[in-house]
Amino acid sequence: MATHLRIAPLTATPLVDPAAIREVLSARCGAGNGVEHLRVRAGPHGVDIVAFVDTDDIDEAGHALRRLVETTIVDIVWLRSWRVV
Repeated sequence: MATHLRIAPLTATPLVDPAAIREVLSARCGAGNGVEHLRVRAGPHGVDIVAFVDTDDIDEAGHALRRLVETTIVDIVWLRSWRVV
């Protein structure tokens, strides 16, 4: 199931390379969370993240991606000023 969310910094910060965000998120994908393929793109209002999640339930797909992203934000120092918007 495909799902999407957007993250943005809470404060004025230099733009983070979307490839770096994809790299840290991809390293955390796997059987434990069901998140498979990721696409990350910077836009004018933040960074959009699209993922394919191994589930037939759209709500569970969204929750799985959100858990992955929020955990990564907490764990990665240079993302700590970012939030799901």
